[in-house]
Order: sequence, then structure tokens, then C-alpha cells
Amino acid sequence: MPNRQIFKAHSIILNSRCFYLREKLSKTFYNEKKIKKISAPNISITIFEIVIKYIYGGIVLFNKVDAPAILDILITANEFGLEELGNAAQTQLVENHASWIRRNFTKVYIISFKNDNFKDLQKFCNNIIAKHPSIIFDSEDFVNISENALVSLLKLDNLNMDEGKIWDQVIRWGIAQNPDLDSNITQWSNTNFLTLKATLKNCMPHIRYFQITDIIDKLFPYQQIFESNLWKDIMSKLAAPNRAVNSIILPPRIVSNNVLPSRNSAVLSGNNTSATSNETNTINLNLSAQSKNIENMRDVASKYFGRRNYLKAAELFEKILENSQHSSKDEENASKWDLSYIPFYGINELTKALYKSTTLTSLSLCDSNLGTEGGKLLGDALGKNTILTHLCLDRIKITLEGVKSLADALCKNSSLTSLDLNYNSLGSEGGKSLAGALYKNTSLTHLGLLGSNLWTEGGKAMVDALCKNNTLTSLNLSCNRLGPEGGKALADALCKNITLTLLDLSSNQLGLEGGEAFANALCKNSTLKDLDLSYNNLGSEGGKALTDALCKNSTLISLNLGGNKLGSEGGKAIVDALCKNTTLTLLNLCYNQPGLEGVKALANALCKNSTLKDLDLSSNELGSEGGIALTDALCENSTLTSLNLSWNKPGPEGGKALADALCKNTTLNLLNLSSNKLKPEGGKALADTLCKNNALKVLNLEECDL
Repeated sequence: MPNRQIFKAHSIILNSRCFYLREKLSKTFYNEKKIKKISAPNISITIFEIVIKYIYGGIVLFNKVDAPAILDILITANEFGLEELGNAAQTQLVENHASWIRRNFTKVYIISFKNDNFKDLQKFCNNIIAKHPSIIFDSEDFVNISENALVSLLKLDNLNMDEGKIWDQVIRWGIAQNPDLDSNITQWSNTNFLTLKATLKNCMPHIRYFQITDIIDKLFPYQQIFESNLWKDIMSKLAAPNRAVNSIILPPRIVSNNVLPSRNSAVLSGNNTSATSNETNTINLNLSAQSKNIENMRDVASKYFGRRNYLKAAELFEKILENSQHSSKDEENASKWDLSYIPFYGINELTKALYKSTTLTSLSLCDSNLGTEGGKLLGDALGKNTILTHLCLDRIKITLEGVKSLADALCKNSSLTSLDLNYNSLGSEGGKSLAGALYKNTSLTHLGLLGSNLWTEGGKAMVDALCKNNTLTSLNLSCNRLGPEGGKALADALCKNITLTLLDLSSNQLGLEGGEAFANALCKNSTLKDLDLSYNNLGSEGGKALTDALCKNSTLISLNLGGNKLGSEGGKAIVDALCKNTTLTLLNLCYNQPGLEGVKALANALCKNSTLKDLDLSSNELGSEGGIALTDALCENSTLTSLNLSWNKPGPEGGKALADALCKNTTLNLLNLSSNKLKPEGGKALADTLCKNNALKVLNLEECDL
């Protein structure tokens, strides 16, 4: 179809770079090809392509995009929560497309006030209106502007318009918001006047009534919408202009004889050429009364930040926080910086800020291609920084030399508590360097090394560090090809480590030997709460080995054994342990093919277990008999709140059995039955159930052939 296009993207990038898409993906389930599909029907193909490229590369070539498209980019960036892109789009419109804005002024103005994030555009438009009010007040679309837009105009002391005419337009706008009001005011009832009064309640305080000369013709017909004391004062001033009144008298507006420029001229110098991104632009910042104003400081700080003059931005953020009027948003802007996709020259500027900033505590440099020099610069800065607590360096293409620089910094740094270096191909030597740093570092509590290719030697080096480090509580070593030897070494470390609470070792080819080693470690370790051993080919014997550990361990609350080929014997062994374990609240057994006997054993365990809350049995080919076996458990179990049975082929019979169980179950609030071909019979049974079940909040029936 010409108005549709499929874009393929990596969920890990969308998750890390875009809050809106992360939320979308979290609420979307995989299809049969293990792909998540989300749609954006309100966004054009061209704009979506530009935004996706920005999410991946952090760059938009605005000089190749026309003004209407930039406006669409702004709207989409706001919807997607891409603040930096939105700010850049506003800057482009204001600085380089002022003439286009004036030619399409009403449209742009209305859009600018649909969201509070469009402050720059709102301010720019209001400045134009202040000088040339007719551009909006005389427009047919004036009555369509929002209340907050109108109020913002009425607040302007420099609105270049006679107050009587302003009053006429406010009345016109108020009547237009109530189509039922008769055009002939003489036909109005008291209720009609009260309706208009309610509509204009936020506009009335900003009218300069005492500057209106034609009181009788303009105000008198609407006497009933005024508060009695204000109307009394207006009449008093009319009779005796020098008489004092109790009402607040707003100053008269500054009215001049400005003439609207021709359409071919730029508005407010909007055609100034912006500086190239690699230039450091000097902004005139003197601490005069104007610059001390917090709004002005915010604007200037934002410009510095956008031009990668991070030191100046940091200095201004500090001054903003010294202002008693600063907000929680100011605190966030000063302390949390997302500089993903930053170019190398930006790193050089950033390190200057890291040396001096007293407010920056969280920094993300994902996808930034630091290389050797960038790694060294960052390492040197971290070695002296005493403020930063969170640092994300995922996919930065750092070299071994850069890793060594960071490792040296960790030996000196005493403030960093969280470090992510995921997907960086550190290799064995990089792993050894970081392990050496863990011997000396006394502040780091989280370390992410997902997909770092540590291999066995790098893994062993981390093991030695874990035996001596007493601060790390969270470690992600997923996808590092540690193998059985690396797995055994880590298991031995767990017997000695007394601080680690979360360990992710998924997809590390641990095998049976690694599984048995971890089973032994779990019997001795008393601190680990969250363990991920998924996709490690543990097999049925590995599952059996873990059974004894689950019976003895009293601290583990989350265990992921998905994709381990446990089979019937291994699955039965694990579920037998559930009958005795009293701490586990989350268990993932997806892709393990436990067979009918394993499912029956699990159903029996769920009848006895009183702690498990979250169970994933997806992609296990349970069939209709397996689905039916689980229904008895759901009728008796009173703790399970989340159950994933997607891709299990229970068929219509299994669906009907589950529906019957849901009539009795009062605790389950999330059930995933996607890709199960329940057919209309199963779907109808579940629909009937939903009329009776008051606990279930989320039911996924995608791809069920209903």
C-alpha cells in the first residue's frame, strides 16, 4: 500500500533511545516469528524515517528538510519524548523559517500551544503577535486558539492593540466556544451570561478595563459577567477618573505604530544563518538583571547544551539551582545528561564539564564511538570526578587502550555506583583490566558487561575480583561465551561472595557442568536474589541438580531457566522443588518442553506453593491436555498474579478449560494466551469469563484465530 511502509529496527536501540517506543514495545507481544510489531498510523512515512534515523544516528540534516516537515518532526519528537530533537526542530523553525511561520501563522500558533514543551515556538509567535496583533486577532481561526494561548497574549504588556478592540475579540472568542449562545445578546438569559462568565474566567483578570474608553458600548452590555466589586469600580472611574478604587489597575499596554513587514521579509531576523555544529558559539552572558532571571538562564543553558558547550551549560545549571525558584525539572536537567551518539569533539567538551561540574550525577554516552582517544579523555576525567554516580557506555566501540584508561579511573574514582559497558567486545584482556579495577574500587554496585565477549579467561578474571570485591550487588555477564569452565569459576566465587544480589549469566554456554556448579553454589550462597541462567543448555541433568539447591536456598526470589532443554525429567525435578521452596516469586521455564508429565507435576506444585507470583511457560507445546491440567491448579492457587502460556497449542478445549478456571481464580491479573489458535469456541468461553472475573487486568489473545 502506498501510504504504509515497514521499518525494521532493533528493539534494544529503540528501548534505550526513546521512552515512547520503549513503552509501546513493553506492551506489545512477539508474533510467531519472534518479532514485535508496532504501528504509527498518524505519522507520515517520511517523518517516521527521519525520526528513526535520528534515534539510530543522532543526526537530522535540517538543511535538507522544508519547514512543514520540520513542524511535523517537532510534533513527532514531542510524542516520542525526544526532547533534544524537539528543541532542535524549534530552533530551526525560529531561526531559519520565520517567513514561512508568518505565512502559516495561525496554524503554527495553534499547534505551538497544544503542548507545553513548545515554549520556544510559543515565545517566538507571541513576540510577533505583540508587534502585529492583527495576524491572529483578525484571523478567521482566532476563535480556534486554545484558552492558554489567549491568556498568554492577554498577559503581554506590549500587546500592540487598543484595549477596547482586545475586549471585543475576547468576547468574540468566548461566544464562539459556546455555539448555543444566540448571536443577539438582547435575547440572552441569565444562564447565558453565566455561561460566558465561566468561559472567560481565566481571561477576565488580564483585561485592562480602566484603559477602555467606550465603557457604555463595550462593557455595559456584558455587565452580568463582571464581579460586582469590579463593575462598581469601573462605573466609579467612569464618573470620577481621579477617584481611588479597590480593584487592581493593570498598567496600560505599550502601543506603537508598527506596520507588519512584507511577506518577503524575515520576521525577527529569522533568516540568520545558524553556526555549524562543530563551532563553539559565544553567547553574550552577563549577569545583568535580565540574565539573572531564571527563565533567561534556562534558555541560555539550553542553547549552550545544544551547541555542545557543556562546561558553560553546567555552570549555568549550577546558577539555576542556586535560584530559589528552580524546579524539579531544573534539578533533572542539571544532574542527568543523555548524550548518546555524541561525536568525538563533543567528548572533548564534555570532559571539561566532568572536571568542574558539581551537579552532574548521571551520564549516558551510548553509541558514541569513543575509540582510544575518547576512552582516555573520559578515563582521565572520571579519575578526578567526585560527583558522577551513574555512567552508561553501551556500544561505544571502545578500544582495549580506552578500556584500560577506564579501569585506571575506576581504581581512583570513589563516587560511581553504576557502570554499563554492554556490547563493547572488550575481549579477555578488557575483562582482565576491569577485573583488576574491581579489586580496588569501593563504590561500584552495578556493572553491566552484556555481550562483551569476555570468553573463559575474561570470565575467570571477573571471578577472582568477585571473591574480593565487597560492594558489587548487580552483575550482568550475559552473552559472553564463558563456557563450562567460566561458569564453574563463577559458581565458586558465589560461595565466597557476600554482596551480589543479582547475576545475569544467560546465553553463556555453561552446559551441565556449569549448571551443577551453580546448584552447589546456591546451596551455600545466602545473598543472591535474582539469577538468570537461561539459554545455557543445562539439560535434564542440570535441572535435576538445581532441584536440591532450590530446596535448600532461602534467599533466591527470581530464577530464569528458559531455553535450557530441561525436558520432562528436568522439568519435574524443578517443580518438585517448588513444593518445598518458600521464597521464589518469579520462575521462567519457557522453551523447555517439560511434556505432559512435567506439566501435571507443575500443576500439582502450584496447588501447594504459596509464594510464586510470576510464571512463564511459553513455547512449551503443552497441548490441550497440558492446558487442562493447569486449570485445576489455577482454581486452587491463590498467589499467582502473572502467567504466560503463549505458543502452547492448548486449542479450543484448553481455552475453554482455562476460561472455567478463571471464573474461580481471584488473584491472576495478567494472562498471556497469544498465538494459541483457541478458535471461536475458546474465545467465546473466555469472553463469557471476563463478565464474571474481576481480577484479570491484562489478557493477551493476539494470533488466536478467534
